[in-house]
Amino acid sequence: MQSGWSAEQLVSTAEVAEETGLDYLLISDHYLMPYSNSSVDTWTVLAAIAAKTKRIRIGTCVTPIPFRPPQILAKVVCTVDQISHGRVILGVGAGWYRPEFDAYGEWSEDRIRVAKTIEGLNLVIKLWTEVEPFDFAGRFYKTKGAILEPKPVQNPHPPIWFGTNGKYMLKMARKYAAGWVPPVPGVSMDVYREVASALEGSAVKMKFNGTLDQIRANIEDFARMGCDGGALTMIGPADLPPAIKKLAKEVIPSYR
Repeated sequence: MQSGWSAEQLVSTAEVAEETGLDYLLISDHYLMPYSNSSVDTWTVLAAIAAKTKRIRIGTCVTPIPFRPPQILAKVVCTVDQISHGRVILGVGAGWYRPEFDAYGEWSEDRIRVAKTIEGLNLVIKLWTEVEPFDFAGRFYKTKGAILEPKPVQNPHPPIWFGTNGKYMLKMARKYAAGWVPPVPGVSMDVYREVASALEGSAVKMKFNGTLDQIRANIEDFARMGCDGGALTMIGPADLPPAIKKLAKEVIPSYR
């Protein structure tokens, strides 16, 4: 969720999610989308949510790594991890909507965005973990004497969840990710099976998503494929809080 939502709606929904016992809340990280030009800055809102909640894990689904300088992203995510006392998840993607990049960044073809994603992620992790200043000279990103202090609360760093089903990115997920989350609004069961096969034997935990009815109808299939969590998607600001309450009351107790 995010595009078209106000900051107040996002924060209040996070409070409902925490009150009802949900484990995490993820917000899409986009400035422009095909269906809406209205958005807020996701990481700014996550900082507000971090200050308003105590337990629920918070993060993005997903952050396009090539959209911002990775050095800045590393600092922003680290700061939200500090405000939340170690509850942040960084969702990782390569981005896909060209008008958003044209307006706020720099568009590149698919293979370049993927390469930027991996290189940028490497730089983010180095900033989170290196204790001495370092130089970084990659194909796309360069820095000199970089150091990030204070470090994230989570050790060695906030968990990384990939949000893509491309073959190369799934290969990279095996190396970098603690979790995989499907793109919004979701993917077919065949794609879930392909992802499960690609991640088999790894430590990556799969998630699923859908409306409340979709989750109810398919949760057993998701569980058999190895998914360990699900997320409500494609629900508007007015309908999401009651859907969260129904999920917490009618579905979750049978699977905890």
